[in-house]
Amino acid sequence: MAQPTWKLYLRDIVTAGTYTEVSTYLESSVWTIGFGSAYEPMARESTLSVTLNNADRRFSPEYSSGTYFGKLKPGILCKLTSTDPTDSTVRTMFVGWVDSLKPTPDLSKKCVITAQGFQSRAALSEVAIPVQENVTYDSVLDTILSNSRIYPPGTSAWYLGVVGQSELGNTTELGSTSTFANFETGISTFLFAGDWGDNTTVYGAMQETVGREYGRLWSARDGVLNAINRHHLITDKTVDYAITTFSDMDYQYGSSTDIANLVNVRAATRRETATQVVAGLQNPVAISAGSTVDITYVIEGQSSGDKIAVKSPITPAATTDFLCNASADGTGTNLTSSCTGAIVSDKSFATRVTVRYSLSGSTNGYITFGQLRGTKLDSFAVVEQSSQSDDSIRDYGRRQLTWGYNMDSVDTADTIAGHILRERKDPRGRVKSISFKPTSSAALLTQALTRSIFDRVTVTDTQTGLDAAPYFIIAETHAFENQDYSVVWDLEPSSATDYWVLGTNTLGQTTTLGPL
Repeated sequence: MAQPTWKLYLRDIVTAGTYTEVSTYLESSVWTIGFGSAYEPMARESTLSVTLNNADRRFSPEYSSGTYFGKLKPGILCKLTSTDPTDSTVRTMFVGWVDSLKPTPDLSKKCVITAQGFQSRAALSEVAIPVQENVTYDSVLDTILSNSRIYPPGTSAWYLGVVGQSELGNTTELGSTSTFANFETGISTFLFAGDWGDNTTVYGAMQETVGREYGRLWSARDGVLNAINRHHLITDKTVDYAITTFSDMDYQYGSSTDIANLVNVRAATRRETATQVVAGLQNPVAISAGSTVDITYVIEGQSSGDKIAVKSPITPAATTDFLCNASADGTGTNLTSSCTGAIVSDKSFATRVTVRYSLSGSTNGYITFGQLRGTKLDSFAVVEQSSQSDDSIRDYGRRQLTWGYNMDSVDTADTIAGHILRERKDPRGRVKSISFKPTSSAALLTQALTRSIFDRVTVTDTQTGLDAAPYFIIAETHAFENQDYSVVWDLEPSSATDYWVLGTNTLGQTTTLGPL
């Protein structure tokens, strides 16, 4: 059976902004994209490892006579493609940033390069955004990405100050999340968003946002971020591929990790208070005559765990919101009349607001008193909605599951709890993963190279009694070495309930109204 042709590219190792093919040296690879387990809102990190022939030391970053010396370093882009021998279709299988290069000693003369995608960088960078009102999760995700400047690998958008991505009007265009993200419109409308705690990472903010929608977010093979709302999977009935041939299957019937017969989902509401002081200056800050100084006020509660934010911060008023004196202890000449304060819009968010103070005249001074006023948002009430199956508890014992993200209304929390219960209160056979050798047939090889995250498949197996059992692919792992190519698909069962879809089903006969 013919094998796919694998091609590996590294960017910037010869010409800045250009991929250079190094497939001649490629010996083996393994890569994974998708979710770590079923029902997770956020996918795990996408990873790739390639082993290269390094006999001439071109992939040894510190070998000064190497072909790519000075260019091989973490952060350059790495791309792996496949060519299907059946029809010559070229597919991108992985795009990511190089994380490490590991040349081996003289004995083997190899180099292992590892790469990863968006999630690792998102977990290392904090983000704050202005308070969002009456928005869906996709809009919040757009705002997070726009404010964080943490973008997926391979994006071609323009970003000010980013080398290779700052040639506005030349080879790039002004950055827009639509160039590297595909977010399905949300179902829930969030009353407020962006009011997460200070020091929240991009990853944490996106995870919370998707969790509130009961949606899913992942990085595709080409690095593009994808997100679907909570209706997507329960209404997708189109089978993309029927699995009948495989080398191994991880199947089980019933598990304490699969069954949930007492489901709790919380609804959290926020309260707007009257304009008040939301933050204050702790220590005097020096300001030179004829210059400015920026002070960032962090909005936080008095008690650990308090979650507050500010919307519509008020431009500071002299004397009321700040004082400026010639001495740090508040004595000396009062310079407040020569000082102004202004909110810096591009540095002001829900949980931190930057004020720029300007001092005119010829006398240096200190901001000895400062405060920030605005409309405060704080937690008003958290209501937990529970849904349980007494029959399931009787038969299998109490198995409790609490969804880790707060919904915006009691009704939504109630319907999500009911949905989870219907999916998981009864044991059923679950195929965790399917393993196969794609080169056993041309058709199977094409499917292995084509199918990806949330493609719907069916599994048929006479030994276990599975007859076109419906599943979604939630992770894919590929590995090749020489002529040996293998694939593992991690699977998640499709909905156990046949939900009603407007215009396609008859409500009350054979279907159930879907969750809000």
